[in-house]
Amino acid sequence: MTQSFPEPRLPDPADPGQHGFGFVPGPPITGPVRPATEPGSGRLGRLVAGLALLLLTFGAGYVLGNSQLSGTPSGSGQTPAATLVAGASATPTAPPPGNTPGSPRASEPAPTPKPTGIAPGTTVPSNVPSDFGVFWQALKITQDNFVDTSKLTDQNLTWGAIRGMVDALGDTGHSVFLTPDQLKAEQESLQGKLTGIGVIVDSRSGVPIVVSVIDGSPAAAGGIRPGDTIVAVDGQPVERMSVDQVVSAIRGPAGTTVTLTIRHAGETSTGDVALVRQEITIPAVSWTMVPGTQIADIRVVQFSAGTGEAARTAIQAAHDAGATKIVMDVRGNPGGFVNEAVDLASQFIGDGVVYEEKDRTGTIKPVNGKSGGLATDVLVAVLVDFGTASSSEIFAGAVQGNDRGKVIGVQTFGTGTVLGTFNLPDGSAIRLGIIEWLTPKGETMFNKGVKPDVEVQLPTGGAIVEPGQLKTMTADQFAASTDTQLQKAVQLLGN
Repeated sequence: MTQSFPEPRLPDPADPGQHGFGFVPGPPITGPVRPATEPGSGRLGRLVAGLALLLLTFGAGYVLGNSQLSGTPSGSGQTPAATLVAGASATPTAPPPGNTPGSPRASEPAPTPKPTGIAPGTTVPSNVPSDFGVFWQALKITQDNFVDTSKLTDQNLTWGAIRGMVDALGDTGHSVFLTPDQLKAEQESLQGKLTGIGVIVDSRSGVPIVVSVIDGSPAAAGGIRPGDTIVAVDGQPVERMSVDQVVSAIRGPAGTTVTLTIRHAGETSTGDVALVRQEITIPAVSWTMVPGTQIADIRVVQFSAGTGEAARTAIQAAHDAGATKIVMDVRGNPGGFVNEAVDLASQFIGDGVVYEEKDRTGTIKPVNGKSGGLATDVLVAVLVDFGTASSSEIFAGAVQGNDRGKVIGVQTFGTGTVLGTFNLPDGSAIRLGIIEWLTPKGETMFNKGVKPDVEVQLPTGGAIVEPGQLKTMTADQFAASTDTQLQKAVQLLGN
């Protein structure tokens, strides 16, 4: 059997549409997900093409299909496409059961060579792991012995293999395999639109926690708040589900209903909330004046397309309203397009260094902001928490690294890598950390995060005060709120 492969394309840094991060704490809850266990037949033969992708990945560091560079804000020119074509590829065969060592009699066939799991005559890249044949053997054992045959579909096994490979890299919560529906959901959310209930969840504490609720969403109308725990979905406990499984269970078409069992932050009892899914426009930026002060509170929930311009508009509106100081709130912000983070940082640091890029060869180069920022002389504080990740960490690190303002809250997630999105032929994709980013002072952020200048924990049961809520508060009501981080920022900036 001869298998041909399409020519891969390297990322194009010049394309502004190719600057994206994946969501780190977990994608917004959006539309339906195709089951990973659709019926199939001829499993072993049809797995060859999908599994050969893994061989190509190991062999040359590239993945088949078009690739999109996520997170590189500048660059020019078309990167030449690299040719990486495997030769004839035969259907892999499982190695025979163990052979007893010893010299054969003259009448016996020659001993079977040590199995590699790759058929003789197959052309594969030179850097395939020497023990890759173990994978083929594990595949055959699984197909021949696993009790639930409905799970032994080409798609399920291939996607599982790719997912496991990416997870083995240790870039937890950042480099990731995405099914076609997951990829579509993230692309839609980064354009500021989604279908769902309007929350962003994070399960790094072991349970799915709501880290952000979109104003005007079904979740907000149903009384769900940041810090709430999702205990069950439609009566099914989530304690053994991954965050992707939880999100998939909650997703569904607009107009349909999902019932969540919720435990509010600081409480022990639970309650059911029935929510009707709907199409939602995500306001990436919202703002209001802190009551009784000349301080503007500007909240950025993600760096989706147009966030930089929306933030610029908010800064100008705050100035026109009499604001002399600004709190930038990126708590629970999972990231997004890094060029949007550069645009926002430029409003405060001008053409200073936003971050440094370090590639796999160790080469380091600075990425500068843009001159003409609206708030380069305005006092600013940045609010962060453990849900602050990716592009939002770049923004916080830029403000801190250029000595433009204090970072307040708790240590951020520590993604530390810029993602490249590599599309696969079946519509799925892998996002890989292809560049490590450093602070303007050259400090690594990978698995460390941005350490706040002033550490402030929210109290047990405390919740972020969104600008929409703050707008309706008096000064006394704000002082009585549980958002101690925002209160500390206002205190440090002074009225």
